[in-house]
Amino acid sequence: MAYTQHGDQDFIFGFDDPDAEAIAAAIGLKPMTLSIQASPEFEAEGKDEDGMTTCYVVGQDKFTFTLTGYIVDKTLFNATAPAFDFEGKKFIVNGKKRDLSNTDLMKGEVSGVAFAGIPS
Repeated sequence: MAYTQHGDQDFIFGFDDPDAEAIAAAIGLKPMTLSIQASPEFEAEGKDEDGMTTCYVVGQDKFTFTLTGYIVDKTLFNATAPAFDFEGKKFIVNGKKRDLSNTDLMKGEVSGVAFAGIPS
């Protein structure tokens, strides 16, 4: 579907990514929002004899995510342990939720993790 955007063209409208169709095909969910948070997979501190930190190490980023959207394939959405590839990472689903309403389409939400050491 084509849209006309007015004003500052630097802003990106919508879920503008070709991988969105791949997500729908992989887990049965037409994406509306994808929130990704990065934090170190591990952290380590080295302390001196006074307990003061003198060294700090962080590992590669681990990503947690929440994806919401419309359920387009209920059987696929309910399948066990789905995963999808997005921006070169393997996102592993470890939580799912369905929202049913008498005034809206069936929505779903999945959450999970992606690790630097687990490639697509």
